[in-house]
Amino acid sequence: MDCQMPVMDGYATTAALRRQPALRDLAHEVARELDHALAALSRSERISAYCPPHHAQRLRPFERRIANVGQRTAPGQAARGGHELGDNSMSKRIVYTIAFGATALVVLAVLFVGAYKRQPDVLPAAPVEDGFLHGQTVRMLIVGDPFSIALRAGTRELGRRAGGSVEIEVVGYDDVRRLTQLNARDQRSAYDIVSFDSVWAGEYGAAGLLLPLNDLIKASAATLRPEDFLEIAYRQAQFKGQQLGLPIQPHPELLWVRRDLFDKAGVAAPLTTDELLAAAKRFTQPAQGQFGICWNGQRGQALGQQMAHFYAAFGQPLLDAGGRPALNTPRGIAAARFAQSLLPFSPPDILNMAWDHRPVRFAKGGCVMTYEWAARSYLVEEDPGSQVIGRVGYEAAPHAPDAKPITSIGTWSLGIPANIGARRDVAWQFLAWLTSSDIERWLAQQGNGGMPRYSVMRDPALAQRYPAFKTVARLGSAGQLDDWMRPAVPQWSALADILGTVYHDMLRGELTPEQAAARAQQQAEVLFSAPPK
Repeated sequence: MDCQMPVMDGYATTAALRRQPALRDLAHEVARELDHALAALSRSERISAYCPPHHAQRLRPFERRIANVGQRTAPGQAARGGHELGDNSMSKRIVYTIAFGATALVVLAVLFVGAYKRQPDVLPAAPVEDGFLHGQTVRMLIVGDPFSIALRAGTRELGRRAGGSVEIEVVGYDDVRRLTQLNARDQRSAYDIVSFDSVWAGEYGAAGLLLPLNDLIKASAATLRPEDFLEIAYRQAQFKGQQLGLPIQPHPELLWVRRDLFDKAGVAAPLTTDELLAAAKRFTQPAQGQFGICWNGQRGQALGQQMAHFYAAFGQPLLDAGGRPALNTPRGIAAARFAQSLLPFSPPDILNMAWDHRPVRFAKGGCVMTYEWAARSYLVEEDPGSQVIGRVGYEAAPHAPDAKPITSIGTWSLGIPANIGARRDVAWQFLAWLTSSDIERWLAQQGNGGMPRYSVMRDPALAQRYPAFKTVARLGSAGQLDDWMRPAVPQWSALADILGTVYHDMLRGELTPEQAAARAQQQAEVLFSAPPK
């Protein structure tokens, strides 16, 4: 899909296509196959069809690699599978590929034209005459999360209101971090605003990648109203007393439950891990394709972050008070046993399940409960293909019976690159305006289901549209949202990989919980003994 198409870009087109049930199911299958294909390449080898000029030089090393691949499979030479790819067979493949692709495009076009009713273009093209941008363009690098959908949908209107234009580059989770790091090497930043996950605040702060905002916030406190931000979300963008950004999307991982099924069975939503296991067992009916619980079981970052949250449920931080690994403890082993206990009540493919799979399976009725980020409720509440619209309860994450209730939260924040140069004031003015309560409320109306401001979460109309708002506001006011389970240290990503690989081996039956905790501890100690990169 060409994401730069005029009138209706690839993001809006894809969203419209995915509303068609047949195409939506097909999209999930294609995405699964694409994941297998991309796994064969390192992430740095994925080259976008659209490359901004300031990134072009970074792709040059791969031109030789692609050329070498072409030479290895040139016509008349043996391919890796041992088959000869002569000129004739190669030409036929190209013809067949083009024919199949053209046919598929025609079918999609017919379906799309029949399903999509063009909405009137009500957004004025001309900028606001007195807008603060004065015709300038603001460039943003953001991750493809729910808030990016709202930003993309409102790009034109945001530019109009600000008196200029807004360009947004949307990339994947790993890529937004990589591009931010590469951008920091340039003399002048190519972006005015970048998004960052709260767990990167330590890494970014130590490397000096972002501009400290303390003085700018102090001068704008009356209009910015920082006290209106969810306290933990605001704090997550800090490093050693320096505010590196402003929150745009807090992400508590709640427990989503099928309220209708719980009510019918006369069962309350689980508060503890023991109650969760009992409910998961009660609702697991494999013959009907229904399982009790979905969660991140996929090897690597997905399971690593899930295990960090399970550690929190049992009251065990990953690091001790001195900042050293604390994985091999009685509570850590109990968290590992809990993960192992979930297996009989989870879908058969749970060890391949990650963030995007959980809500999709839940929306189709495949599981009765799922751990999932609050801001993604639109996937089950607003998708016409969802079988659970209006039937979902959003609950705090269950905790061990002898542990304090705590719900893990991560936050996406927006910051200004440290090498912003002369555009600092323009970037700050836009950032403060974009995260104001008025614009945050407008973004919620455009589809951002993760709000960092109390004034927006408590808006009656928005609370009705986003049922998770009420839960997040309640947990925030009660002090039951925290982030110590995902420490913002430079080693975080590597630590999550350790958890996600070692405990995956445990879930596959290769290690006991005790052995897994010991191995994770050993690898983490080696990680933290080396100077952070």
